[in-house]
Formats: sequence, C-alpha cells, structure tokens
Amino acid sequence: MKAKKKIGISFTATNYKHYIEWFNESDLSNDLELVELSFAINNLEDIQTCDGFVLTGGVDVHPSVYGGNPLYDNMPNSFQKNRDEFESAIFHYSQLMKLPLLGICRGLQLVNVLTGGKLNQDLGNEKNAIHKKNDDSDKLHQAIVVPNTLLHEITNCSSGTINSAHHQSINIDHLGHNLKINAIADDGITIEGIEFEDKSNKGFMLCVQWHPERLGVKGEIALSQNIKQTFLTATRNTNMKKIDIINPATEELITSLNTDTNESLTEKLLLLQAGQTPWKNTPLASRIDIINTFSNLLENEIETLAATLTEEVGKPLQQSRNEVNGARTRIQWLKEHAEKYLSDETMSKVSGMEEKVSYEPLGIVCNISAWNYPYLVGTNVFIPALLAGNVVFYKPSEYSTLTGLHIERLLKKAGVPEDAFQIGIGAAEVGNILLEMPLDGYFFTGSYKAGQYIYSKVAPKMVPCQCELGGKDPLYIADDVADVAAVAAGTADGAFYNNGQSCCSVERIYVHEKVYDSYVESFVKEVQSWKLGKPTEDGVYIGPLSRKEQVSFLEAQVTDAVSKGAKILTGGKRLSGKGYYFEPTVLIDVTHDMLVMKEESFGPIIGIMKVKNDEEALTLMQDCEYGLTSAVYTSNKARAEKMMGQINSGTVYWNCCDRVSAALPWSGRKHSGFGATLSHAGLRAFTKPKGYHLRG
Repeated sequence: MKAKKKIGISFTATNYKHYIEWFNESDLSNDLELVELSFAINNLEDIQTCDGFVLTGGVDVHPSVYGGNPLYDNMPNSFQKNRDEFESAIFHYSQLMKLPLLGICRGLQLVNVLTGGKLNQDLGNEKNAIHKKNDDSDKLHQAIVVPNTLLHEITNCSSGTINSAHHQSINIDHLGHNLKINAIADDGITIEGIEFEDKSNKGFMLCVQWHPERLGVKGEIALSQNIKQTFLTATRNTNMKKIDIINPATEELITSLNTDTNESLTEKLLLLQAGQTPWKNTPLASRIDIINTFSNLLENEIETLAATLTEEVGKPLQQSRNEVNGARTRIQWLKEHAEKYLSDETMSKVSGMEEKVSYEPLGIVCNISAWNYPYLVGTNVFIPALLAGNVVFYKPSEYSTLTGLHIERLLKKAGVPEDAFQIGIGAAEVGNILLEMPLDGYFFTGSYKAGQYIYSKVAPKMVPCQCELGGKDPLYIADDVADVAAVAAGTADGAFYNNGQSCCSVERIYVHEKVYDSYVESFVKEVQSWKLGKPTEDGVYIGPLSRKEQVSFLEAQVTDAVSKGAKILTGGKRLSGKGYYFEPTVLIDVTHDMLVMKEESFGPIIGIMKVKNDEEALTLMQDCEYGLTSAVYTSNKARAEKMMGQINSGTVYWNCCDRVSAALPWSGRKHSGFGATLSHAGLRAFTKPKGYHLRG
C-alpha cells in the first residue's frame, strides 16, 4: 500500500480543533493524513516527514522577531517565543524543500516578518471594531481580491465576505521580500492576503489574514473551500523522495523522511559558507560553553534519545543509554583539552627570533557518519570540528537518521548557529552530492569499500580526508591467564556487545592449547546465559541486527565455515518470526580458509582457534587485511608488550578489549583506514597548522 502524504499543522491552543475538522475524511481520502507539529513538545523531527504545511492562528508574534516595540496596545499577557522559533523552522524547511505552505492569520504575519517585513502592532480602536474578535465571535467584513494573483485564480472572485479575529496586520510599507498583496480589506489599507511575487522555483505558498477553516458556514465558499482544495492538490502533487525508517525488532515502519535534493543541499552549503567566518571568530571559550550545554542536554534528554536509538537501530535500551553517556564522557575530555591543543603554541624564542604555530580551522568539514554508534562516532568528529572553529555538514547514516535529527536539534538548542551546522538527509545519493561539493575536509566512518570510494573521490580536491573503516580484530589468550572463567566472560562481552556491530568488536580469538578447553567451555556458558529478545525489555543483552541484509550475510559465513569443517557450539541461525534476529554464535575448529576468520562479520558470531604458542598466535593475528585493534591476555606485561609491539594495528590492548578512550588516538592501519580522531591528534585533525617566524 502506498504511504500517505502528510500535512503538518502547527499547534495552537486557540481553536486548534477547527483546523482538524476543516480537513475532513473526504478531503484526506486514503492518500493524505494530518500531523500535529507542536512547539510544546518540540517535535522538529516530524517536520521532515511532511509534504505540506499549515501555519495557524494564535497569540501575537514576539516583537523581537521583527524589531517592533516591546510595549503596545492590546498586547497579550504572554508571548510564545518558542512557538515563533518552531514555526520559523517550519517555514524555512518548506521553502528549502519547495513544499506547499498555507498561512492563516498569525501564519500570514509570521511569513511576512520572516521574509523581512514588519507589522502594525495594533490596528487601533476604529479598525479593531471591524477586525478584532469579540469573545468567541469572528467579525465579518468585505475583502477585495486583487486581480492577476494566485488567490484570484483560485477563488475566481473579485470580492467576498471574510471573517476576522486579529488586532495586528502587515505593515503596508514593510512588505516582506518577494511578497505581493493578493487581498485587501474594503478600507483599502488593511492587508488580507499575500503570496510570492516571483513564483519561479517556488512551491505553492498562500497566506490569508482571515480564518478559512471556520468560514465555510459563515461566508464565501470560494474564500474557504477553494483555498483548501488548491492546497490539498498542491500537497498531493509533491514528489519528495523518501527514506523509510524501519524498526529492526518488528520490521514495522517508524516513519518516512524527506531526503535532501541537490538544490536543498546547495542551499545548506551556502548557509555554511556564510557562517564559517563568524563561527571561527567566536571565542574558543564561547564555543566550549556551547558544547558543554550540548552535553548537558544529552543528559537531560537521555531517555528520549535512548528510546529513539533503540527503536531505529535495535540496540538494547540500556546499551543505548550507555552510548549517550559514553558520548558525554568523550565530550568532557575534548572540551577540557581544547584550549591546550587548539591555542597558539610557541616553539622557541632564541636571539630575537620567535617561532610559533597556530591551528586554524579547516573550514567546512563533512562528517559522513555511521549507524552502529551514532552518538560516539559522531562526537568523535563534529565536536572537535566545532571546537576548532569549523562549520559542519553532517550526514547521519540512513539507518540512524532520527538520532541524527536529535543531534542537530540539541546542538542548535545549545547555541550552535544555524549556519554552523547543517544536516544532509538521505542515503548514498546524498553522500555523493556532498563528495562533489567544495568542502574543506571529509571524515568518514564505515566500511572499507565505501571508504575506498570516498577517498578516490576526495583525493583530487587535495583536502584532508580521514577514514575510520572496518576491523577483524584479533584477541589472544595466553597460557598464563590468572582466571580463565573471568577472562572468558569479559572477552565474550568484547565480542558480542552491541550484537557485535562495532568496528572494534573482537572478531577472532586465538587460545593457547593449555587453556583452550576451559576457556571455550566458560565462553560458551557466558554466551548461553544472555537474554535474547526485544531491545526494549529489561535484561535483554542481544537484540536484533540493525540491517536486514546482515542476517543473510552471517548465515553465509556460518554455512561456509561448517562446510569447511567448523563446529557450531551454540547459535548458528536466524530466529523465526519478525525482526532481524540472529542467535549469538560460537564456532570452533575454524581455520583461516573460512570467511568467518577473514572478512568482517559485524554481528554476533565468533570463531575460536587453538594455537600452540605466542609465535603462532602472532602470525595468525597478523594474517588479515585489517588493523584496527588487537588484544593480548597474559599475566606477564613484558610478554604482552613484546607481542603488541609487533602487531600492525592502531590500538593494542593488554588484558582488556573493545575499549575506546578520548585521551588516546583512535586510528586504523591497512584496510581499517587512516588518520586519527580523539586525543590531541583528534582535536588537531580539524586544523591547518601555520608556522610563524617572528623576528623582532
């Protein structure tokens, strides 16, 4: 069944029911539905799902929006500045994506001021007697429809009776940019309707001062029903490409989001280009304060953020909370060390010659992020990028887009300017457009194949490009480990946490023959103790995989291994029923001829291989195209360091695994990528060092 197109209606506490009733079942038929867009719940993410918008009536727009006087006659007891901001976002999104917009009463006034116009803050006693609502009764009066306008074309009338409930109006001497009057009151002064003057490359936009949603039974049908039907037709005629957000635990549709177009991405680029210098010139202390506020907002909204993350990627709820808290820990280190590593650094002062280094921002940084840990891998990039004075074009994975929208919302709520952070919504086609843009640095997290492609596209630009790619991370259990059962439990967690969907998950285990049997027994016992099920249920450790195709991929690895002599000790198959579930799987009698020991699994599957000594283990650990992390478990530190010093991977562990620290560089070798995030290296990765030779 074809998905319904959505009409977003901005919530107003006054007579909202009339807007809902106006669009009746017959109007909506089986192809349209209404979405409440409410500043009260701040559901900005839902704006991205809509194909048309209605800006409704209500309390006056705050005078600060248009430079009005703070005090005036008949002003409300209180304003709703958060509503002004929320509905401004609706307007700007409708224009960015060229989607139909119908403005009613307050909606007309808001559109005028958002395009640079001003308002008459009060009409005065004489005109208020005609226009201002008394109690629950609208005022009825005549309006003149201007010829050769969209409104005239829609209504096919030159005048008619309209209803009024307002005490403000558009200032006729301060009409917004590219707006024209399409209706005026019979006094010849009070503006009753506006539309675009130049409609080329624009979506449908019509704003009226009256209330067509409650005019039908009181006045002219043409000035109510014709407007409604034209707006509905314009919405039906939209052709937005969508991405479906699927719940991997149920395979049900969560929502469908509009994807960015070449035009919308270009508009966002222009914003970032305009915002780069002001953000660079914002004092570092102020940028740090903003990032600190963002971190606090993550804490304040952790339950909402975790619930969204679990719903769209299938991560058990507690693991989603852990991820948000982990991001806050990384942010803490980055902001505490930003001044030290981003400030000018004097290298020497000798014989009147000073040598120093400054660290200038790259400019516009493109962050193409991943779905498995969107908060963690995202904060590795956009936090130090913003701290260093860059503006960011952020593309979340299409599998974690709702989380990406939360990130955007909270960054801007924290104080990051609109023109310092923009988000690109969509799949590979959006990424390809970003790769063609004149950006100043690219930072990607994902697969080797995608990273190789991105690097090939960026290389001719001669700008920085960092790729954090996959891993086939090995772990060695030596014969002198003190507590085999405890080590088995800890390393099982390192292999299966987040369903094994981590670039630094343990993917290969080599065990000294002296402790092999006891280790395998304890490892399997630990795995079989875990609860597999719905990620929202308490105590669940293994939820669904995030992507449907990964289930078949893991099945193929198991089939290949078994056909070549491997033995399944537990798991090995997908679960029946709904959801992308795969049993946590342990294989023994594996060899390097098997796919499970060579290609990245990125799922709940592990091969355990018996070895005779450290040398054999080291040879097998190195027999891989990846080089992200490697771990050695032994009671002897010197023994571990000897092995770790010979392993070609960006991170090595002694008696631990699957661990990231903000204080240490996170980098890969070979097919695991290049460049570094986190630590001092990760802060300076977003800068261009400039050397100063100063003789004075």
